[in-house]
Amino acid sequence: MLAAFFWLLMIMTCAFAVCFGGREGRLLVLISVAAALLTIPAQLAGSWHATQFWLLIVDLGAFCGLVWLMLNSRRYWPIWTAACQLMTVLTHVVTLMLPHFSDMIYAGLSTVWVIPLMLFAIIGIELDRKATHDRAYPA
Repeated sequence: MLAAFFWLLMIMTCAFAVCFGGREGRLLVLISVAAALLTIPAQLAGSWHATQFWLLIVDLGAFCGLVWLMLNSRRYWPIWTAACQLMTVLTHVVTLMLPHFSDMIYAGLSTVWVIPLMLFAIIGIELDRKATHDRAYPA
């Protein structure tokens, strides 16, 4: 059920970002879809009982892409998305520092931050659209 919710939210976020997010939205879609597709084999390659290095590489790559997007954007929402991805990367770092970290907590924390990331993208894109509209038509 959670996987179905993730993919539904992913499709909705990607569609909204492509239609209304401009250049930044299309880049977010590219980064998000690549990370989601690469996550599937990365999760299968490891176990949650120890640090999943392949998943760490995918998440670190997505984080680097989002930081690049953030630094090359005049919008605020890429900051929020990069922050969410940073939280995912830090989850992997914690498992490197604490080898006996709970595998259930590790699995939950490394996947939960993608939901606020997508919601922040949708909300941020809409707020940017509203701000642009308000500047174009002053009261």
